[in-house]
Amino acid sequence: MTEAMKTLAQLKKASKLTRLAFHKNGPKSFKRGQGALLKFLLEDDSATQRELVKKLGVDRRELKGIVKKAERNGYITIEEAEGERTYAVKLTDEGKKIAEKRVAANEETAEDILGCLSDEEVAQLNAITEKLIVSIKEKGVNGKKKGRKAHHCHGHRHHRH
Repeated sequence: MTEAMKTLAQLKKASKLTRLAFHKNGPKSFKRGQGALLKFLLEDDSATQRELVKKLGVDRRELKGIVKKAERNGYITIEEAEGERTYAVKLTDEGKKIAEKRVAANEETAEDILGCLSDEEVAQLNAITEKLIVSIKEKGVNGKKKGRKAHHCHGHRHHRH
């Protein structure tokens, strides 16, 4: 194994362990679904349907499912908004408490993970990883998925209907 491969294997291992630490030590992530909705509303309470579609990167149908689930869980309320066929979403006290708990757990986990590094080492790590990200993107890899639907279709090949 070359030095480059060893280095990238270490980086991959650190990334995997970081993801596991966040999963183990705190509530679910803010990447998708209710977590993403709660995080956005914590920053900007009372967002409209249009704002949420744009900010969360989901279509109206998918947003409706997320919003209904969050409402059933008692995290949000749905209110009428100005404009045809739109609504506003607001955090409940319970939703705010859950979102704040998630933010605190994620921040604590990040501090725990990087606690072994000095401030200078953290700055170096940030500079190095940013340099790698820019280099990889310049080579045509951007990491953006082409929509969930396309991804789901590939999985159906393995299922029997």
